[in-house]
Amino acid sequence: MRDLVIVSDEVHADLVYPGSRHVVTATLGEEVAARTVTLSSATKSFNVPGLRCGVLHLGSGELLRRFQEAIPERLLGAVGVAGVDATVAAWREGQPWLDAVMKLLRANRDRVAAWVAEVAPAIRHRAPEATYLAWLDCRDLALPGADARAFFLDRARVALHGGAAFGPGAEPCVRLTFATSPEILEEMLGRMAGAIGRR
Repeated sequence: MRDLVIVSDEVHADLVYPGSRHVVTATLGEEVAARTVTLSSATKSFNVPGLRCGVLHLGSGELLRRFQEAIPERLLGAVGVAGVDATVAAWREGQPWLDAVMKLLRANRDRVAAWVAEVAPAIRHRAPEATYLAWLDCRDLALPGADARAFFLDRARVALHGGAAFGPGAEPCVRLTFATSPEILEEMLGRMAGAIGRR
C-alpha cells in the first residue's frame, strides 16, 4: 500500500444542483480522513475572491506533523481580517443570496445544454451536477486546427479555458464558465454558433 496524502479541494462544495449531492472526501472513512487535507473557502460560492481567507483541515495529528515538516509557515501567507469577516458572514447569513445565485446558474447550465443539443449536437457535453463550468468536447466538430480554444477566440472572440491545460489530448476541448448574466451567456453562445457555422 502506498502512503499517499489526498489533497481535496472542496471550494465548489456549495454549488451543487438539486438532485445531486456533494460528498466530502474526508467523510469516506477514518482511514481516508486520516490522510486527507481538505481545502475550502467561501470565495467561489459567495463571490468573495482575493480576500485571503481559506480553511485547511488536516485529518490527523500525524498528517499535521508531516505538513508542518514539509511546508514552512512563511509559505502559508497571512489571513486577511476582511476575508475572515466576509467568510463568516457568507457562511452564516448568505444562504438566501446563494439560493438566488444557484437558480441563475441552473438556468444558465440548462441553457448551455439546450444550445449544444440544438445548435452544435456534434459537441460532446454532459450538464454538470455542480459548479458553473461546462466541459465542451469539440473533437467531432472538425474545427480547423487542433486547438478549440484558439478557434473560438479567433473566430468568435470568446475566451474559453483551453483543454490543453487539463492534459494531453484535450486540445479539442474547452471549458466554458457560465457564471454570468443570461444576456452575456447568449452573446457568447451566439458568437460561438456563428463561428461554428462559418468554419
